[in-house]
Amino acid sequence: MSANPTRTLKRQLSSLMARLAHRPALTPAELVALCPRRILIVRQHNQMGDMVCATPALRAIRETFPGAEILLVTAPVNEEVVLHNPHLDHVVTFDKKMWRRPTELFRFVGRLRNYRAEVAFVLSSVSFSVTSSAIALFSGTRYVVGGDSAPFGWDISRHAFSLEMPSEPVQKTHTVEHNLAPLRAIGISTDDHSTVVVPSPEETAFARRILTDLGMGPGFWAIHPGAGKKQNVWPAERFAEVASRAVAAGENILILHGPADAGPLAAVTGLLADEMGSGGVQVAPACPVGVGAALLQQADRFLCNDTGVMHMAGALRVPTVTLFGPTDPALWKPPAPEVVVVRSGGRLPDRRGEEFGWMENIDVDTVWEAWQGLPGRQRIS
Repeated sequence: MSANPTRTLKRQLSSLMARLAHRPALTPAELVALCPRRILIVRQHNQMGDMVCATPALRAIRETFPGAEILLVTAPVNEEVVLHNPHLDHVVTFDKKMWRRPTELFRFVGRLRNYRAEVAFVLSSVSFSVTSSAIALFSGTRYVVGGDSAPFGWDISRHAFSLEMPSEPVQKTHTVEHNLAPLRAIGISTDDHSTVVVPSPEETAFARRILTDLGMGPGFWAIHPGAGKKQNVWPAERFAEVASRAVAAGENILILHGPADAGPLAAVTGLLADEMGSGGVQVAPACPVGVGAALLQQADRFLCNDTGVMHMAGALRVPTVTLFGPTDPALWKPPAPEVVVVRSGGRLPDRRGEEFGWMENIDVDTVWEAWQGLPGRQRIS
């Protein structure tokens, strides 16, 4: 197979950029002794679950440098996930469309250069982000610390970074530990591996207004029937059956959803037509991530697939049953005791394709027993 010419050009340009942007070397001991006043962290990946699982790494940097002012650059989709994180002072977003918008890119780089960070950390997990590296180098920061790019086929870190952290392209440990390991190797760590999502008071107030408009109060049972990957979606009729059982038991159900969940949402609401509205089932309006988190915070318990909102529920310590298909929960289950996993026994033959057949092995009775058996949480006034 011939090489992708765009990727080849990107490699050549990135290698040249790395040589031109060389930063002075720094040892781990010198980094810790530096006690920087301003730190830039770049984690530009655009998966919500990955960002939630990276929050302990943010805590590790904060605990190591408690007096520093910390600015994080992330993707727009994750802004609300980290906007009120107690380990950060500022959050700035970078949209990759800026590469084609010189004026916006110039303003963005100018803002970072005016911040005058003394150290920049480029955080990654199972991939190496050339974009994140470029942002750190363009910021003008004297020292840049990031993962070794060689295991991912890039010739950047050894030329440009002040200090390389070890990289592991294959995830062998829980994703929180996988995010922390490179930092720990250079003396930056934390004993607290819990994840963090913090809705603001304004988002909480907005969520309560939504509940009032729906005629609901705190203590409802919430479900989220969608997922970003088809192989992670439990059949809609089974979500509907579990919701019907909860309504029959006297509980109110709130259905949460995101932009990619139109299909599962329509299927579940269609099957629950008799229970919709005053029948005990309500659908939350489309709302920002932070407001969705605030709604979850009001729930007694939650049922969802293996998807980004699962990590949000774990960070909020909402009693949750989460349904796993092909993904290993040992690597991806939220690190919260309130989250219980029901996992598929394997893939069943499915003529629709390889993405299907994973979740059909999870039966309604097993899920209902697990969900009903959760301790719930204290009602929030």
